Amino acid sequence: MTIELKHLVSNLTIPRTVLLFGAGSSIPSNAPSVSDLQQYFEQKFSVPASGYSLAEQTAIIEHQTRDRARLIAELRSRFRGLQPTGALLNLPLYDWKSIFTTNYDTLIEESYKRRSKPYAMYSSNFDFGPKNDPDAVQIFKLHGTIDKDVSDGDHSRIILTENDYDLTSEFRDQLFDRLKADIAGCHLIILGHSLADPDIKSIVDRAVLLNSKSGGGGQITLFSYTRDEGRAALFESRGLTVCFGGLDNFFAELTTRLVHIPASAPSSGDPLDLHPGLRPMTTDAAHQLETGGANVSAMFNGWPASFSDIAAGLTFARRVSEQVADQFRIGGRSIAILLGPAGVGKTTAARQALSLLMRSDYFCWEHKPDHSLSWREWRKLASHLKANSIKGCLLIDDAHAELPEVNDLIDGLSSDDNDALKLILISSSGQWHPRIKSPALHRRSQEYLLSRVSNEEIERLLDLAQNVPDVRNLVEENFSGFSRSERKRRLTQRCEADMFVCLKNIFAFDSFDDIILREYAALETPLQDIYKIVAAMEWAGVHVHRQLIIRMLGIPAMRIGALLNGLSDIVHEQTISEREGIYAWKGRHLVIMGIVAQQKYYSENSRFELFKRVVESISPTYDIEIRTIRELCNVETGLATLTDKKEQNTLLRMMLSVAPKERVPRHRLIRNLITLGEYDQAETEIRLFERDFRLDGPAARYKIDLAVARAVRSPGLMDEDRVVLLDRARELASASAQRFKLNKAVLTAYCEVGLEIARLTKKDTVFQTAIQELKDCESKTADADISRRIARLESRVRSILIDGNTEFSQAEIEDE
Repeated sequence: MTIELKHLVSNLTIPRTVLLFGAGSSIPSNAPSVSDLQQYFEQKFSVPASGYSLAEQTAIIEHQTRDRARLIAELRSRFRGLQPTGALLNLPLYDWKSIFTTNYDTLIEESYKRRSKPYAMYSSNFDFGPKNDPDAVQIFKLHGTIDKDVSDGDHSRIILTENDYDLTSEFRDQLFDRLKADIAGCHLIILGHSLADPDIKSIVDRAVLLNSKSGGGGQITLFSYTRDEGRAALFESRGLTVCFGGLDNFFAELTTRLVHIPASAPSSGDPLDLHPGLRPMTTDAAHQLETGGANVSAMFNGWPASFSDIAAGLTFARRVSEQVADQFRIGGRSIAILLGPAGVGKTTAARQALSLLMRSDYFCWEHKPDHSLSWREWRKLASHLKANSIKGCLLIDDAHAELPEVNDLIDGLSSDDNDALKLILISSSGQWHPRIKSPALHRRSQEYLLSRVSNEEIERLLDLAQNVPDVRNLVEENFSGFSRSERKRRLTQRCEADMFVCLKNIFAFDSFDDIILREYAALETPLQDIYKIVAAMEWAGVHVHRQLIIRMLGIPAMRIGALLNGLSDIVHEQTISEREGIYAWKGRHLVIMGIVAQQKYYSENSRFELFKRVVESISPTYDIEIRTIRELCNVETGLATLTDKKEQNTLLRMMLSVAPKERVPRHRLIRNLITLGEYDQAETEIRLFERDFRLDGPAARYKIDLAVARAVRSPGLMDEDRVVLLDRARELASASAQRFKLNKAVLTAYCEVGLEIARLTKKDTVFQTAIQELKDCESKTADADISRRIARLESRVRSILIDGNTEFSQAEIEDE
């Protein structure tokens, strides 16, 4: 039996409601109907409308005219000047889970613009990428968008003809996968279709199938303008709900659900109250300190120290924490960079610094790493801090993963002459130094390298183990029997390597690896399987979350709770986006996860198969999975652990197929092809890159590398021919150096051209020109990594010209 509109609306949970719009929703705004379009095309192209669907009719037109551009131009003429009206303008007032539409028009987008509400629109797989605003509603256009088509040279395709459906099947499958995930346990409302519409059956069939695959817990409602009780009964027999009414009626009833936001922010003094969009992606250090409970047991088992642990005295003070706090308090540089390998205690040290700053009336925050850094909002917040003489500090862990946004934020703060917001950035040297940073970052920052425990810190650690009962109870009896001097000697020996990973690593007499692996062995087999996969994925840079695990392993959603209970204290689940149903899974410590990963996925083949499963399971409609693609391309623990570059290339090509907009996999693929000597394929990839995007710094660098490799490595060439080819590489490098004056990788590649010319001609004129460009970059950016590069390059040219040495190890040449 059909339901009343009032009943439908009163039972809606809006953040768990997905809308799917059909053509009827746009007709009140004067958009053409399908029959209107068919009649118009019959008039313009003399292809009859009767007897054909719109897709068939337009396919015939395209085949006969061989002129897609004209067909698209005529289609657009029917949509020109459309503006949303009536109920559609109220669409942005509600926090919908997501919006899907089969319409070409931009009425939904215009409604959001009118309300200044953020949105992210997807009309092709080139649109997949992290959202700039986590509050933005996601709009998925199943049939493309009217203002973008391949006939214009765009990547997006208006899905009009039968051929268009075939060519975009992969993109639409990705959107339907997202729809399947979104309607799991949620409410899908299909609007803008008559029950007599022949297209409604295929839409309903797909929705019902997706709902059953998602676990069948979702509800589907057909909202139709034309009352048709007979057809309604047929749809209801399939488990759907039917409600009759117009779009205006639907939104009029919804006005009773509006939540009125106060005109001014509460007078709490908390700057985040003025920037609520930052709340979901930010940890408030003061709130965590006040409300989070200290847990020495969790810290002992590898979880990083919380602000509450620090406040409770369960950590020993790190010297670097005091140095960072002093740097900010005495008015030194406004950015502190903590570098060191995994397990060195960078995160705990940074949180200790924030704890010290809070005592000096700083507002302190930590960015949540599974979210994109909203640099514009932080810049606005920093302006508020400056205007009100408030001090603040933001901690960004794994800052290399957010470097473009970090650069933008620092450039903005520099432009504003604003140092009211201090930054603490955490990374590893291998991930941090090779990357291009803003000159303002170098000018405003101080680097700190953490590698081992100092004598002073060991004394503090011994005091902690002796004087704090919660810690003393965790120390093994064998260790506690030693005198203080003997304890210090043994701790010093253990800390000569990478410092401590956690208390258990320092105090236990067993190998830390053995402790972790025995813990693994004690789990039940199903839990072991989950643990090792989560560990290997996290170690490789994958942003692990519930939906990805369900997709990869085919685990029923109802079993997730039991699995997490079995892995308590080993894997924690954190809410990233309740609206999108993203719940991240985090292991205790990256080093612990690395131990399990490297033991259980020791062979390269097992790692390749795991990475392949991950990439095959990626849904690019989620921000967090786009970030996974980027992180898998990192230079330390992702694809870099596969020594076979052909296997790497297979995975990189899979990534490009999933998310062609992503540049990092393209860069890695081009570099690998050059290394393998596959120059023609590398050149093709560079040409495609230039066609799809403007040439960026990394691609320009690889273009130079390719020209040098052809000149130097191509077999059977005379030296004089190699010199000519190198001169062409010089012209390319010189032009690129002018275009990318502050890109150290491009300028280093220019120097490499000079080195190869010097090797063949014993003349260093080109090298000296190139090295001067690099030195100019050094003086402008103050990047210490450039100084190291210059020293290595000048040492190599001396070896060529003075010692006659023309052979260099890969370590000397590599600058990635």
